[in-house]
Amino acid sequence: MYKIAFDVMGADHGVAPAVSASLKFLKDHKDLHLVLVGDAEKIQQELNGKKYNHDQLSIHATTEEITMHDGILDVRRKKDSSMVVALDLVKEKAVDAMMTGGNSAAFIAGSHLMLKEFDGILRPGFMPTIPTIVNNKTTLLLDAGANSDNSPEDLLNFAKLATIYLKTVKGIEKPLVGLLNIGTEDHKGTEIEKETHRLLQSEKSINFYGNIESRDMTTGLVDVIVTDGWSGNIALKSIEGMAKNLLTEIKASITKGLRKFAALGLKKAFREVGAKFDYKNHAGAILIGVNGIVFKSHGSSDEKCYLATLRMTFDAVKADVVNKMKEMIK
Repeated sequence: MYKIAFDVMGADHGVAPAVSASLKFLKDHKDLHLVLVGDAEKIQQELNGKKYNHDQLSIHATTEEITMHDGILDVRRKKDSSMVVALDLVKEKAVDAMMTGGNSAAFIAGSHLMLKEFDGILRPGFMPTIPTIVNNKTTLLLDAGANSDNSPEDLLNFAKLATIYLKTVKGIEKPLVGLLNIGTEDHKGTEIEKETHRLLQSEKSINFYGNIESRDMTTGLVDVIVTDGWSGNIALKSIEGMAKNLLTEIKASITKGLRKFAALGLKKAFREVGAKFDYKNHAGAILIGVNGIVFKSHGSSDEKCYLATLRMTFDAVKADVVNKMKEMIK
């Protein structure tokens, strides 16, 4: 049976949505055991009166919590915090993976300090999933904020890791990799982008498309987009914000500007588009490059977000993705 540690503390909405998502996910995954890490009393309160297979769920009690206001040094200070304990369970191989909705900076620092990067990797990268206009197709973006800047060698490694991730987890035989830039021409960008372009173009294990512009990030043009952490984080949040605002505006216009029966006729189409671009359906991001499968969900995660992250974490575990990444980087 696979085993995942779920740090249920530290996120904006408390323990309730984490526990609710856990119970819902376990119903459809009989080969999974979830270890809920955190305040045992709060977790048990949410479990009281709920029906679930007790062989599939356990509580690992902790006495401390890393909040959104804590700094990276609290990873060392709060040794019995739920996040640190969950990471330690991965380190000790007591579980196959961990996930959290807690403090991103502390999560990155803790993963770096406790798990370490595997050979050949200098910096880990955040790799979230971006929806596209192509049905049933998403794009991976990295780095999305684990680092403020990256070297061309970092970006080459990110492309390699994302490639093996898509091959093993998604079954895509030759993932297409694009480099985020200010233009599609080979000579565009800073020296970092130019050197990265050269490295990607010469790397035989990478199916390199070339430069792509930010307007093509959701078109499904490529399977992987590599960029530095600063640019990636801004790009990701811009996409999420625009999708949220656009869907809200479309909904308001449909119900206001058309007759009621016409609006009802468009409801199905609106729901389909809404589901495709709702970030909650793509809430998880793996931190790749460290010795363990570790996922971060949004700090504002609700049940829907946690379900998406649980699905991604479980898929990565079943694919044994980290060991396969290590083989490629050797």
